[in-house]
This record gives sequence, C-alpha cells and structure tokens, in this order.
Amino acid sequence: MRRLILPLALGIVLTAIPTMASASTGVAFVAPSDGRWYLPDGSGTLTSFSYGAADDTPISGDWDCNGIDTPGRFRADGFFYLRNASSEGEPDIAFHFGVRGDRPLVGDWNGDGCDTVAVYRPADSTVYAADRLGVHTTWRVHGVTGTPIVGDFDGDRRDDVAGYQAASGLLLIDNVEVDGQAIAGLFYDGSQVRTATDYAYDHALDRLTPLLGDYGEPCSICQDARPGLNTGDEGAWVTELRTRLAAVGYRPGEGSEYDSVLRNAVVTFEKYHGLDRNGIFEADHWGLLDTAVSVPFRADTPNRVEVDLGRQILILVQDDLPAGIIPISSANGDTYTSWNGDTVTARTPEGDFSFYREEDGWYRSYLGGLYEPFFFRGGYAIHGSNSVPAYPASHGCIRTQIADQDWLKPQLELGMPVFVYGQRTPAPES
Repeated sequence: MRRLILPLALGIVLTAIPTMASASTGVAFVAPSDGRWYLPDGSGTLTSFSYGAADDTPISGDWDCNGIDTPGRFRADGFFYLRNASSEGEPDIAFHFGVRGDRPLVGDWNGDGCDTVAVYRPADSTVYAADRLGVHTTWRVHGVTGTPIVGDFDGDRRDDVAGYQAASGLLLIDNVEVDGQAIAGLFYDGSQVRTATDYAYDHALDRLTPLLGDYGEPCSICQDARPGLNTGDEGAWVTELRTRLAAVGYRPGEGSEYDSVLRNAVVTFEKYHGLDRNGIFEADHWGLLDTAVSVPFRADTPNRVEVDLGRQILILVQDDLPAGIIPISSANGDTYTSWNGDTVTARTPEGDFSFYREEDGWYRSYLGGLYEPFFFRGGYAIHGSNSVPAYPASHGCIRTQIADQDWLKPQLELGMPVFVYGQRTPAPES
C-alpha cells in the first residue's frame, strides 16, 4: 500500500491520505548517474549503497509484504529488477513488463498488502498494472487523463491511479467507490502537490532523484512477513497462494480455504522445487513462486508433454511455455507377475515417444483400471487413477489424479510428442 501518493518520475510527489504502516515514511535519494541510493537510517543521516545503473528509473516498494519498502529499478527495455533488502546485491525478482517508452509506477492494486508494479504508456494515456510480480503476470488497465498519481483515494486498502491536472491543481479519479457506490470522475484537491525539485531543494540534494517509501531501519536481509499455510487454513493469504500457484501453471482450484485440491497443487510445487512433499506451504516458500517454471527448449515440438520422473511431475507445454503442471506417480521398481506369468520389474520407459492410441472412460487391463488413458509405448499410458501418492507406486504407467486427467486429456492428441526422463524418486520405506 502506498502510504503517500507516489509520483511518476518527472516531477510530481504529493502528500495525501496517509494510512497505518509498520514503518514511518521517509525520503530516499538516488543518483541517476550511477544508481547509488541514499536511504534514511532513522538517526537523521543517510546510509548509502549501489543498486542499479545509469539511466535506470529507481522505484521502491514492499515486494515481500513485510511492511518495509526496498529498492527496485526499471530499465528502458521494459525489465523490472527488484530487491528485498536495502543493500547492494543481485535482484531477488527480475521480469519483463512493459515496452520502451513506458514509465514505472508502484502500488498495491488488489489490496493484499503487497506492492506490485505498473507502467504508464504515454502513447495511449493508459496505465497497465500487474497483480503479481514475476513471470506470467496478470494485469489490469486504467485510463488516465493527466499525470498518473498512485494512492488509496477511497480508503479501501487498494491503490488506484488518478490523473493530476497541472492547470487546475485537481486530481481526476476514475476508479473509486464512495459509500459503496462506484464513482467516475471524482475530483480531489491537489493543491498540496510538491514537485521532486521541491523535495531535493529541502534536502540540499538537488542532483538526486527523491523516492518516498516506508523504509524502516536499513537491513541487509529483510524478513518476509508472509505466513505459512496448511490444510484447513482460510482467508486472503490462501486466496493469494492460489492466485500465485495458478499464475505459474499449477492447478490449485478456487476459493479461500486450504482444501485437498490446493494441497495437491502445493505437493506438485514441492516436487518441482525439490522440497519435502508434505502439502504444507512454508512461510519461506513464497519467494519460490517468483521463479519461472522452466522446460527444455525443443524448437521442433512447441506443443508436447514433459514427464520428469525424478520430480514426479508432468508438464503440458503449449507454444514452448508451461500450460499446466500436475503430480504423477510412475513405476515403483518392485517386481510383479506379468500377463504371461513372468516375473518382471516395474519400470517406466524413458525416451522420446508420441501418443499412438487412446481409450475413453475406464479401460480395463490385467493390472487394473486405467482412466481415460493415452498410450505412448506398448501398454504404457498416461492415465487417471484413484491412487496417486507423492512417490512412485505404479507398475509402469504414469498415473495422474482423476480431475487432472479430465483437464489434461482434451488437450492431448494422437501424434503429440511425449518426453520421459529423469531417475525416478524411490518410494518411502515401509
């Protein structure tokens, strides 16, 4: 949440509608020539560190939801580089959101207590605001008349974008509610607008760019205040977790309760990142949601299925991007009696295959039922099952949850490539 209405760079910083915050608002300064920051340390002096390069546009925001603003920078090519500590170092989050000529803004657009970014595009007088940080952002559009200003103008704990009218000193606000009613064209007194030059003059630092923020005490490593979550939890953080998981390809379902569907998505997330597969979303896992799900680049097969036996996950790839990530259970390595009476070892074949056969509904084999199977080699198939533990448990097929198979099968087709690889994860000792 912007504690003070923040500017676009070019000049406007205005104070209005302060709200409660865990750190007092202060003014930091950034040298545009070399990206050096000067941050208030609470004692009346400034601590200094370098973050950014010449011609980067400096920004600040509460990227990790702990109530303290930390540095960021926006580059002319449309990339944001955000850091969760007020110190030198590599960015914690880096992603592309914008085009050349855009100008950055920061705000809490959805009221979740976490700042995200936006860009103002002068060519069409529009602000494009991201609801989350990192890859696969969702975003919303705000038309703006005048210079864009960010603030919580109606007290709903969500930031909106207003247009500052320099000639009249008014703010035109198009996206607010008053007494529960949507108001278009609300004018707000902007007579207390102060320019960046005013702030620089007050602080005798007229060669620097000022940035308002709730910086708190400078910290080398700032604490992430987002909570851990488990089955049975309810509320806004559960909804936020669902939104973040879905944005990077997992299938967490809907609602504000931590149910079995969300737990399965968390287990898949744990599998991908090599974490304990217990279905508990730990507090220190939020940062991993900013990490893109990566798949091997295969120029000749933009649409395919990737099966990672080591992680026990399946990734549906469309146009070379992950379209969905679901948990699987593959061969457990035990011995069993085959259809002809031989004793064989359960193995899932690895290699490059393609789907050659499909069956509808429940298909019966001598080993049991296969739900909506798609076969990729002999009798080996990707199919739904009522038993999909977090470890290998099958005779060789690739098992998926029933609901996941219902989602997956309509997106498969005969001839689609299937890549199966990775040493399987052993089943736990009984």
